[in-house]
Amino acid sequence: MTGADALPAHRPLSGWVARVEPGGTPGAPGLLGPINDGDERADARTAARFRTTGWTRVDAAVRRPTGVPVRALALRAPNGALVVELDDQGAPVEVSTDGAELVALLEKRWADVPADPATVDRLVGESLELRYFLLHRLALETAAPAALFHCLPWHRVEAAAHAAAALLAGPEPGHAPEPEHVTPTRQEPRPAPYGELRHWFTPAATSLAGPLSVLEAGLRTVRPGPWFGREASALLAGLLAVDPERLPTSARGALAGLALRIGASPALQHSARLAAARLTAPEPGAEAEDLALTARMDSTFVLRAADGEDDEPTAASLGQGPVEAEVTVTRAGRVTVEMEIDIVAAEAAATGGGRAPDAAEGPPCQPVLLGPAGEATGAPGGERYWMVLDDVGPMLHGRIAAPAPPGQFDVDLDGPPVPLLFLDRVSPAKLLASLRANERIGPARWHELVDGLPPRHPAHAALTAYEEELPT
Repeated sequence: MTGADALPAHRPLSGWVARVEPGGTPGAPGLLGPINDGDERADARTAARFRTTGWTRVDAAVRRPTGVPVRALALRAPNGALVVELDDQGAPVEVSTDGAELVALLEKRWADVPADPATVDRLVGESLELRYFLLHRLALETAAPAALFHCLPWHRVEAAAHAAAALLAGPEPGHAPEPEHVTPTRQEPRPAPYGELRHWFTPAATSLAGPLSVLEAGLRTVRPGPWFGREASALLAGLLAVDPERLPTSARGALAGLALRIGASPALQHSARLAAARLTAPEPGAEAEDLALTARMDSTFVLRAADGEDDEPTAASLGQGPVEAEVTVTRAGRVTVEMEIDIVAAEAAATGGGRAPDAAEGPPCQPVLLGPAGEATGAPGGERYWMVLDDVGPMLHGRIAAPAPPGQFDVDLDGPPVPLLFLDRVSPAKLLASLRANERIGPARWHELVDGLPPRHPAHAALTAYEEELPT
């Protein structure tokens, strides 16, 4: 915890609070004052007044803005004044008296909160808003125990994952497809079978509920246009990053099943298999480690060779199912990565039905991460390049060459490919580095890939800069 040990135990969980004003008659629920005393841009969690001692955790009877009385999570000041915590809509965060006592207990044990089944069950009985704000601040300030996140409504995630997997699998055997003259079901939208996922799960996992919700809704409503590659890649990236222990076993199984359905796409199959293995491994990292496409390389062999020492290995061959890759460090101080995906073998290994790639999304771009040896993916000092995987007959093929990091470094090919169309949040400078690295792709091919992208896509600026660097 960063500096939190010196802070009072009882502080706001939410960024918004409101003073409780008298309700008009004795015993009547209190009325809410302005949000943060009129400063909605302020964050109550960092306000100076809550850094003083003497605050206590309580619950209070107040009226919602609509006039409905509720019992809300509150804090009592040393002078007896009450402030109520508010959700993102400015409504009181509802809590039972038992729930307020539980929050007070957890705050007193903030650096070592209990996560036994009884504690988790008590949290399940409280409002979703309270669970979200509690877990959000815990995740920010502590190494919260994974089991505590099981109090979130994971049944919604399970339902969404099962629904998306079923839609990807297609109609069941014996189920007649809709006649061609029938209008697609997008004109008859059906409600989501799981309720809103929204942001409730972000304390446990980022890039999970959002892409899952969009993926399922797009499949259910037959969403037109290119979109699948973005959401499928984002979901797989989230599953590769999540701590599986934060998800209940049933949710892990549902998401693993969906990942394998997504893996029917040859380009996404490796990341999908790896994500499913991480979620279902009996012990964290046990099976997933054997499936990883990573290599430990060393660029200092050039210096050792100059001193007359034997060279260390300068190349590594990687392979997982239909994916093969060759990583080489050259004496010129460059690292080359060449990858092939056997489309026929990938389709044969696919689990059940799936979704064919949308030609409008363009070829997939494989993320190639070059990072300090032994550090987590995306660590500071690492570089990410996007390797275009072109369809060359029965293969998807890509090759990049880039400056090798000094000393030992890791090459990571486990991330899911993303179509160039959806790299619209990558800076032009980063895309320019990738254009340079894909050294076997010439200007004519780049124009085929880039010219049809939306006008504000950063690839246009990257391609202009790339062409300016070419010799005349």
